[in-house]
Amino acid sequence: MPFFPRDSRLSLTPVASLTLVLALSACGGEEPAQASAPSEETAEDTAAEGGPADQLSQEELAGLLVEKPVPSSRPQMDESALPPEPEDSAPLPERVAWLLLAEVSRKASHVAPGSAAVCPERMEEVAGRSYTCTLSYGGLDMRFPALAEDGGGGVGFRFEYPELPTVRGVVEDTIRFDHGVEEVYCDMDDVVAVVPGADRAPYLCYAADGGDASVEDSPDAAITPYEVYVLVGGTLATYPYLSGE
Repeated sequence: MPFFPRDSRLSLTPVASLTLVLALSACGGEEPAQASAPSEETAEDTAAEGGPADQLSQEELAGLLVEKPVPSSRPQMDESALPPEPEDSAPLPERVAWLLLAEVSRKASHVAPGSAAVCPERMEEVAGRSYTCTLSYGGLDMRFPALAEDGGGGVGFRFEYPELPTVRGVVEDTIRFDHGVEEVYCDMDDVVAVVPGADRAPYLCYAADGGDASVEDSPDAAITPYEVYVLVGGTLATYPYLSGE
């Protein structure tokens, strides 16, 4: 399956094309929101009102950590795991749905088995029309607006991303790569829907001997909590937890 550059166009007819215009990429310019103290909505057993891991001891956290080698690069989607791309002669809704699935999977750096997207049957290449496509991904059902716009000699569809899925395995490997740690655990479901560009994700992660602990011999420094941000373009930003004090 060939990779589609972010500004690529999919040919629909000899005189028209379908363009998927992506949201602003996080690479090279996005800044995460300022770190904040955990709230009541933080994942269970990890971040009570006073700070992270108040309800779990270091020993309990150590028992949750999963040890894997530090990857050589950040997680990336396996393009071959996508379903076959529809032919140019396939109905417009099928082609738009495939593109939505492909792009959300790229943003999540993972193709969730059994994922599929569906767009309205009566989609038309008429500028100004707005539709809503539904994506089932990792047990979540998410809705994405699709706006028809003029551009490049044809009508293209621009997707909006009110939320994006994040995958626990991807987040954990991202922390491993970003911070050079092997033992990591994220207190979250296997797949979580997060609003991109908002405050930090509603969960915390933990790593053994990671972060910027200043006292190496201190038991409290053995396991470092991490906070995660999903930037506008879907890129993950991970940092040692800041208490906000």
